[in-house]
Amino acid sequence: MSVRIEFLSANVLAPMSSDEKVEFILKSVRKDTILVLEESLSREEEKTLITQTMKSITADFPGIEVSTLGPGYDDLRSRLIKLLGGRVGGLTVVGPSNLVKQVKRDPDKIRLLAGK
Repeated sequence: MSVRIEFLSANVLAPMSSDEKVEFILKSVRKDTILVLEESLSREEEKTLITQTMKSITADFPGIEVSTLGPGYDDLRSRLIKLLGGRVGGLTVVGPSNLVKQVKRDPDKIRLLAGK
């Protein structure tokens, strides 16, 4: 039994709109792939991802598991970047719920148990 994991650079999703990102992620996850995104999704993107997932649940696609680690910084530089609409890092893991058996999130790490 093997599990496919893709690590995506922030450069892959950067030129996409929020809707295009969600569509790209759902398309990949429907192919039984766990995605590790170099940059965390915005709260709005994560909300849209969950909403779109709920609309597309079937017997063949039971849904997703999402876990995000934020950058954890709250200094002046980070606040200024956020204020200007930028992001300061983070990590998001998205996988189909039929593969992701368990997700544990600590402040600095995500533990994921996957299998069929």
